[in-house]
Amino acid sequence: MTAFTITRELILLALPLIIIQYGLSIYCTIDILKKGTKNLNQATWILIVFFINIFGSIIYLNVGKRKDL
Repeated sequence: MTAFTITRELILLALPLIIIQYGLSIYCTIDILKKGTKNLNQATWILIVFFINIFGSIIYLNVGKRKDL
């Protein structure tokens, strides 16, 4: 195996995770802007979602998302 093959394999393994991460970040950002948040302001949640990556999105969905009844 050459270095190119290893790099290509790693990219193919990481690509689904990268797509999920960005998709979840975009979903959370749209949700924050449309529905608002429960306990912090919108700008703070958007920063959390983008700078803490996948964990920021998970934290937002569990803690900060406004539940519509």
